[in-house]
Amino acid sequence: MPSQRPPLATLLGKPSLLPLLPLLLGVAVTLAGGGILAAQQRGTRPAVAGAVGDGTAPLWISANSLDDGRQLLVVIDPQTKNAAVYHVEGATGSLTLRSTRNIAWDLLVPEYNAQEPRPATLKKMLEVGAEGVPAGQTRP
Repeated sequence: MPSQRPPLATLLGKPSLLPLLPLLLGVAVTLAGGGILAAQQRGTRPAVAGAVGDGTAPLWISANSLDDGRQLLVVIDPQTKNAAVYHVEGATGSLTLRSTRNIAWDLLVPEYNAQEPRPATLKKMLEVGAEGVPAGQTRP
């Protein structure tokens, strides 16, 4: 009698395989990106897992470990400017949606909750500093 393999959901639910989740996501994103680059060189655009609509804008994914054993998973759709934040439970592998947001307006704000030196201050320092430096020299 041939041995039966456990379903993928069972494997992903095992705590011993959960640390591999970011690696697996990274490999999938890397492979998808390589396929897009190769297709662009050929002049075609393949449909990519995780791509939106016609496959022209793959999702951006970032996974990071949290101190409490969970994973923080951030998914950004650059085409629609939407972001989603998930927590992945280390013990069970369950995925919980924590937040979603359209970030289009956020990206238009030049500074918010910034600390000194603020971007405008840095810009002014660079503009003033460039005027006071002799030709051919730069400030350290």
